[in-house]
Amino acid sequence: MNVRLLLTPLLAAGLVACSSASGTEGEECRDWPAYATPEEALEQADYVITADIVKRVGNETVFDTEAHAYSVSTKGLPVLKGDDLGHTDLKVISTPQQCSGGDAYPDGDPLSEKQRVILFLTREGSEGLWRTITPEHGVLPASGSDTLPENWPA
Repeated sequence: MNVRLLLTPLLAAGLVACSSASGTEGEECRDWPAYATPEEALEQADYVITADIVKRVGNETVFDTEAHAYSVSTKGLPVLKGDDLGHTDLKVISTPQQCSGGDAYPDGDPLSEKQRVILFLTREGSEGLWRTITPEHGVLPASGSDTLPENWPA
């Protein structure tokens, strides 16, 4: 009987420690899907475009995290999935990594370099802002070809 009385507080403390290890209170931690190939990411994305990153235009809140917002141009560039609207100023959010101890991009923001990229995008609802589908598989350097590479860059 004494053993049970001792184990109860220990088990309760262990459960509290485990539940708080995933992030701070109120923080939404996500398990992002891993796409084995760019083709898999293309199938899951709503809009896949080749774009020139023009500039950072501020922040937007995504999953209770301040995420970077960028203006991108798709004018005259290949669209791999979705309608070719020829945007000159499309706002795209770089999806942040979660539970990162306060740094939304601990491994760097994949959109921070002003370069030509392929963007795998999704959005919440029909009027929501476009954002990369995951922090890891939302951006691919454009190779100059109209087709996706078979594998992610190493």
